[in-house]
Amino acid sequence: MEIFNKFITRFDKNDDLEKASVSDIEKLKKELRINIPNDFELFLTKYGNVYTPDILDIIVDNEIDLYDVQEFWTTERIIYDKQNEWTAQLSTDLIPFASDSMGNIFAFLTSDLKEKKESSAVYFFDHDFDTVEKLTDSFSEWIDNYNRI
Repeated sequence: MEIFNKFITRFDKNDDLEKASVSDIEKLKKELRINIPNDFELFLTKYGNVYTPDILDIIVDNEIDLYDVQEFWTTERIIYDKQNEWTAQLSTDLIPFASDSMGNIFAFLTSDLKEKKESSAVYFFDHDFDTVEKLTDSFSEWIDNYNRI
């Protein structure tokens, strides 16, 4: 997908990308009892744990109203966090997939992942204020917001 290629070419700084395998995806779906949106699954299997530290500088330097994404998580980290960490303790049922420079989380709503879809809405969990905010209607749209900065 061209949106993802543009994003990776411009922002990724991870020299050792850990792409998700088919078995990683199956384990994620089985352990969390969810379906993975098609666009997100493509991103996981083609790119993996992307690291984008430069986004923060661009956002701050240009005073852009956008949360910085810094680290995309491996399927193992998603499962671990959902079962043992932040998202295991939240009242809103989220499936995390990335974090910003301050440890806030980008996620999908578990209820949106009950059926197989092309994409799902992306949410932001702010751990300082314990709030959840809908950012976009799709993962691809969310990625494309960064391509436009």
